[in-house]
Amino acid sequence: MKKMSSKYWYILTTVIISLGLFNSGCYQLKFGQKKTERINILEEEVESLSNNIGSLTTENYELKKDLVKLETAKNQLNKEYTQLKDKQIAIEAAQTSQNEVRKNLEEELAETKDLLEKVKQQLAIVENDKNNLKAKLGKLEAPSEKAAEEEKGNVGEIMENLTKETQETSPVEDLLDKAIQLYREENFEEAIAKWEEVLALDPSKLEAKFNIEIAQDRLKEKQIQEDLKSSRTQRK
Repeated sequence: MKKMSSKYWYILTTVIISLGLFNSGCYQLKFGQKKTERINILEEEVESLSNNIGSLTTENYELKKDLVKLETAKNQLNKEYTQLKDKQIAIEAAQTSQNEVRKNLEEELAETKDLLEKVKQQLAIVENDKNNLKAKLGKLEAPSEKAAEEEKGNVGEIMENLTKETQETSPVEDLLDKAIQLYREENFEEAIAKWEEVLALDPSKLEAKFNIEIAQDRLKEKQIQEDLKSSRTQRK
């Protein structure tokens, strides 16, 4: 626009100068210059002005074309700017979402670590309690087994002594012998059955009643030992 204004100023200046020359020519005609020469000068000036106007018209057309191109380029740049701005907003939103997800994952990871540590501590406590129970159980089982062995030996000796003291051979004595033999073989239930037969035949046989009580105790001890062994197997 500045370039076009300067051109118009140039034309206006040229016209003013031409008019001045024309007036000057008129003045000089009074002093003897020829009218034809002044007319030729004016015609040359007019032709020059016409040429300048044609050039300005052409230049104005080219400038308008350039202006349209610039406007088109501007619109394209605005479109690209809008697209890039939208893309930037989308990227920032995605980044914000990823940061939130990452923050949540970090919080969950920290909570999981805390839970694992607590479970680890609880496992240590349970393992310690388990070892303590094993130690206590071992102390309880050792005396029981030892006492059972001692009582077994004592009962065996009693049975042998009773057998030696018995000299008579009768059905009752046979039953007593079989009962003692079954007892030594730890067939306590069958031994008890034999002694009960003895009492049925001869209620005065107190040794049979005494032996039944001993065998019943031994039967209970045997059951306890079997339960303990089963419990050990299950714990292993």
